[in-house]
Amino acid sequence: MTDLPPHHPAPDGVPLSVNQEAMWVGWRIDPTAATHVLPVACAVTGDLVMPRLRHAVAALGARHPMLRGRVVTGTTGARLTWRDAAPIPVTERTVTAPREEALLAAAHGRPFALDHGPLARVEVLRGPTYTLLLFVVHHLVFDGTSVVPFLLDLQRAYAGGELGPAADPAPLEAAALRGRALSDGPEGDDHRTFWRELLAEPMGRQTLPRSRPADGAFRSRSLGIDPELEARLRDLARQVGASYFTVMFAAHVLLLRHHTGHDDPVVAAPHHGRSGPDPTHHVGYFVNVLPYRPRPGGAQTHRDHLRHFHGHVRQVLTHHALPLPALLRAASLTGPAAHERTHETVFQYWNTTVDDRLDVRDVELCAPEGTCRLEVIDMLDVADYALTVMLREDRAGSTMVWKDPDGRFGDETLRRLSEDYLAVLRDMVERPDGRVADSAVRMSPSLARTEPPPCAGPTPLPERGPEVDPRLMHAIAEVWKEVLGLPSVAATDSFFELGGHSLLATTLVDRIARRLNVDLAPADLFGNPRLRDLTGVVERRTAGRSARHTAPGNRTGPVPASPFQQGLWLAQRMDPEHARYHIPLSWAVDGPLDAPTLRAALTALVARHEILRSGFVERDGVPHLEVLPPWTPDLDEVDLRDNGEAEFDRAVAAWGETAARTFSLVDGRLLRAALHTGPGGRRTLSLCVHHLVLDGGSVPLLLRELRKCHRAATGSGSPLPAPRRQYGDLLAFRAGHGSGDAEFWRRRLDGAPSTLDLRPPRRPAPHGRFTLALPTDVTTALASVRAGYQVSDFMIVVCAVAVALHRQTGLDDLTLGFPVASGRPPAFRDVLGPSMNTLLLRTRCTPRTTVAELLQQVRDEIIAGLAHQDVPFEHVVRLMRPPRRPGRTPYLDVLVNSVDRSGWSMDLGTARLTPLASGDRADGDSKVPLTVTTTTTDEGSLRVSLAYRGDQVDRAAATDLTDQVTALLSGKLPASLEDPVHERPTTRSEVTG
Repeated sequence: MTDLPPHHPAPDGVPLSVNQEAMWVGWRIDPTAATHVLPVACAVTGDLVMPRLRHAVAALGARHPMLRGRVVTGTTGARLTWRDAAPIPVTERTVTAPREEALLAAAHGRPFALDHGPLARVEVLRGPTYTLLLFVVHHLVFDGTSVVPFLLDLQRAYAGGELGPAADPAPLEAAALRGRALSDGPEGDDHRTFWRELLAEPMGRQTLPRSRPADGAFRSRSLGIDPELEARLRDLARQVGASYFTVMFAAHVLLLRHHTGHDDPVVAAPHHGRSGPDPTHHVGYFVNVLPYRPRPGGAQTHRDHLRHFHGHVRQVLTHHALPLPALLRAASLTGPAAHERTHETVFQYWNTTVDDRLDVRDVELCAPEGTCRLEVIDMLDVADYALTVMLREDRAGSTMVWKDPDGRFGDETLRRLSEDYLAVLRDMVERPDGRVADSAVRMSPSLARTEPPPCAGPTPLPERGPEVDPRLMHAIAEVWKEVLGLPSVAATDSFFELGGHSLLATTLVDRIARRLNVDLAPADLFGNPRLRDLTGVVERRTAGRSARHTAPGNRTGPVPASPFQQGLWLAQRMDPEHARYHIPLSWAVDGPLDAPTLRAALTALVARHEILRSGFVERDGVPHLEVLPPWTPDLDEVDLRDNGEAEFDRAVAAWGETAARTFSLVDGRLLRAALHTGPGGRRTLSLCVHHLVLDGGSVPLLLRELRKCHRAATGSGSPLPAPRRQYGDLLAFRAGHGSGDAEFWRRRLDGAPSTLDLRPPRRPAPHGRFTLALPTDVTTALASVRAGYQVSDFMIVVCAVAVALHRQTGLDDLTLGFPVASGRPPAFRDVLGPSMNTLLLRTRCTPRTTVAELLQQVRDEIIAGLAHQDVPFEHVVRLMRPPRRPGRTPYLDVLVNSVDRSGWSMDLGTARLTPLASGDRADGDSKVPLTVTTTTTDEGSLRVSLAYRGDQVDRAAATDLTDQVTALLSGKLPASLEDPVHERPTTRSEVTG
């Protein structure tokens, strides 16, 4: 076997298309839905050599990296990325169930995790009398047209052949961008007009007869087309100038006409969505499902019907590029009632004869150890339709496959539908000039109808939800209509069923928040996607808000710095050598980034945001913000191409430390930038910003603003209007609206210890940091804990830290802190500047308290604290008047910090910026004895580190704490939830220091 192809630098991600994003949203709502996966099952004859199969699957994953991908979200929306992706898993197991039962269980029994990946798996099932090779791929990255090139690559890789470098993702990206432009821009006007005219007229309810209640059991029926009948059908197709597929599709439309009892059936069919002369070349998801509405008339002859339907197909395919959610939205066919009418049946076409190198009935896997053969069984994919009908062509001929994924119709109905379809086909070739209406008498009398079925009445109204203010719901509905481009929405409509996606969700939430002056986040919409439910959320938020949410007013003159800024300012004044509060930010730059344009963008950024040009001047012992004239930040261009990789990384980190020493709090110039060029042309963009003017939660806004300024600097964007609100306005507004419910914190902290018995060193030592050696799939391993206790990864980490502290100190009562970005009124959402506050968490336990009980306690404490986050930490300390120790902040011996980098990637012109680790400094920047930092990346991975001050905590004690937290998080937490908190673990985990 040859080695896998070498790595070649290439793009490691693409934006999701409109259809892919609809699937992603559907997955978030129901990860277990069978519609998400496309299983390709193969019966195996001969000996399947497992090492060769594993090698071949690894080669397939390298050739088609999107199969190993995962979905991440950032400032530009949802993307599919395969950076640092895990390999496609290959498993082999013995099964005892009948073949079909084992196959269905393996195909649909395990949902994929789109936020972690990989999005494909391979299983070998060894049954009593059979062997099955099963490829299960998430539909997000794979469609039916991908099967043939995928199997050809499998053959080549299994035999030891080279597959070449990773496939170019450009076609995927081009298709996604094209679909987005047509969906949201003027380029799609003609397409939207066509679909509106075709589909907007009222259509009848076309429910097919059902012989039984839905039981959720997948059923299918296959029926081969007689070769003589197939030959006559192909001859008829040539006579009317249509394709064989068109004739078979037209027969299905006639079947629907007969069985629904009206002349206006709507039936869907997928279009491959690929451009170029060979649409079967690419592996990936390109397909778009199109609705057809040919309106066959009973007075037509079969020949007339075929010609009419052929013309209709050509019209539809001319407008195939508009994604299904957009075309349904254009025709106002959204919501559950419309879904019943447009998603009754889909007619699929799978032609495996397009490549004469492959016969899916007999796929040879050749190797020196021997040859085995695969026979592809009818694909078990489940479309989002009540009934799926597939025309499958291979070298053995044509087969019709009827799928009843939810058991709505039953075996008897499938039998009769398939047999009546054959009757229609025979009637078409025997009586091409006979009337369509006369075909009904030739079908099964128990199914043929001339009147609508009894179940074709109006759709029952969904169960009413809780009552909400109708005026408020009307106001929110107006925003929905604006964002979705719909003439009307109903109380029970779901935003995502109406065609909404993540980018539109952000727009919708932002507009509602601004228009109704209410705090609202995209998570509120994901959790309450229906109009009535979201209205209830807004109603509760509006009723519960205090005076701080009233409309803001303008400030006059300088304003005092925030309590957070005052604390930083005072600390730096007292110890300017060690208390350096700066934020180093670095991005890998992929693509050209012009330094003069970047400098102009930074200049515009400073001019737009007063916080970036505000000096901190003392008035009566309190720092005030004094707005100064615009200025141009320094942009250092550093050439390090002669350095090694490690030396380059050290130089980038050292630049931030050097830049921080140049900051002056008085002159208002607290931002510097650098472009480093390293070995091999590697480039890095670095920013160093003082914490007085920026915090981690503000980084995504800083990046959005920088991108706007960069576009304006290149002339590709519109002139930028001045922001309506500035940071000084926010401070003035908060100063005029009190400081929240301080009494809550007095009750919460009454009697709490203000310091912990952390083991001090015998003599001061250097500060240190440990990175927890967590498994790469730690977030997946903790999924059961998250779901079972309704907690986040951050809450789990906080609980692990608290358990370790209780065990090491022996205390039953302790406090620790965690920073948060304080909520802002809607009018200040786009104001740049820090909004940090430190909240306190108190945990108490008895000798019988379990880890699970402490986790619940941590969850409740964090949620309660977030509800009262407006009280500045400094006010809490003054209120409680705890005893103080030199060099210590009361209640803050331990800080658990959360850094979310999921919005820190962006495109700057034609360059892609990907965030790098921020340096994780372990020197004088440690402000408290122990700091635990959790970092979430764009890819959804979790990193945890523990830093300690060598002058306040013994290294051995810090090591012991790190070991305990690592042991709890490394897959042992689910098993130890019922352990007492004070019971120390017996297993130590490796850490890297």
